[in-house]
Amino acid sequence: MRTLLRYLARLVKWAIFAVILIEILSFLAISISNIIVYGHMREGSRAVYDPYTLFLQSAGVRATSYNEESPDAGKNRVIWIFGGSTMRGSTDHDDRTIASFLAQKLNGRQKDLKFTVCNFGVSSFNSLLEVKYLQKALIENSRKPDIVIFYDGANECKYFAEHRTAYGHHGYRRVKALIESYYASWFGLLKPLNAAVYASFTKELYDKINQVAVPLDGNDASLKGMVDLTEKRYDFVDKIVRCYGAEFLLIWQPLIWVEQCNVSKEVKEQEKSFAIDSERYATIRNNFVIPYEVLAQRLQSKPYFFPLRNMLCDRTEAAYKADGVHMTDYGRERIAQEMANVLKKKFPE
Repeated sequence: MRTLLRYLARLVKWAIFAVILIEILSFLAISISNIIVYGHMREGSRAVYDPYTLFLQSAGVRATSYNEESPDAGKNRVIWIFGGSTMRGSTDHDDRTIASFLAQKLNGRQKDLKFTVCNFGVSSFNSLLEVKYLQKALIENSRKPDIVIFYDGANECKYFAEHRTAYGHHGYRRVKALIESYYASWFGLLKPLNAAVYASFTKELYDKINQVAVPLDGNDASLKGMVDLTEKRYDFVDKIVRCYGAEFLLIWQPLIWVEQCNVSKEVKEQEKSFAIDSERYATIRNNFVIPYEVLAQRLQSKPYFFPLRNMLCDRTEAAYKADGVHMTDYGRERIAQEMANVLKKKFPE
């Protein structure tokens, strides 16, 4: 009996050691990949809890440069822009975000109207959380917008590839575990430990493997469910925005992973990185292209939909950073110019 207990104790000890080792290796894999892709150990910026939206950036709404106001209130226009980290701006300079470039271009048109652009971009947000943030902004801001823009595409694809559900978002598994873990299994009796397991680097690595190594099936029922729900989500935003006398625009962002064009060899060489390699990472490209295309096809007839998939094909210098999603100053300014072109039709001279 003592021998059996000794073997059981040894088995438990090695099992605990193996779990800890796997978690450490997962932590290293996640951290190293974040350093390679984003330039730092953590994905996204520091977040704080918000009861309306789940979480927000700790620094709050990002400042927008080049905003102008007229003393004549009738000549002022307000534009709210929502999106993920690409919209918030992967730059340390407030005057080099898409929102700031857009304000600069709109207010430099030598006309009576003056524009205020509000950058509600939050790192890691997709349309699911943006809808919640829009509701918060409409409730808490007395000054309502004339135009509401969602700048989406990348995170819709990313979180579906990771979680294979229409409800995927940043922190999906961790938040879900906090709410549901208590009754999920007998292990839920140890609620804090159970939530910690779902918040572990091992679980996060599993999700990352889904994104980069497990191919999506274009005929999968969960993909259709995601597309159906996303369409309803954007239609809802359009209706809500119109209730406030404003107009909704959905800008479908360009990504290096979904481009359908030939970019000059010089630019490709400038943008080439460990992460951007179509031959090495064919599954990543597949997992971006499939949901991106299916969503675009479903939304193409919507009056609020403006796809920019191939608008950077003629770029003369690097527009993308190491992950093929975030942009350089040049790329952000090009996007802002295209958005300004769209808005000129809404605010004619």
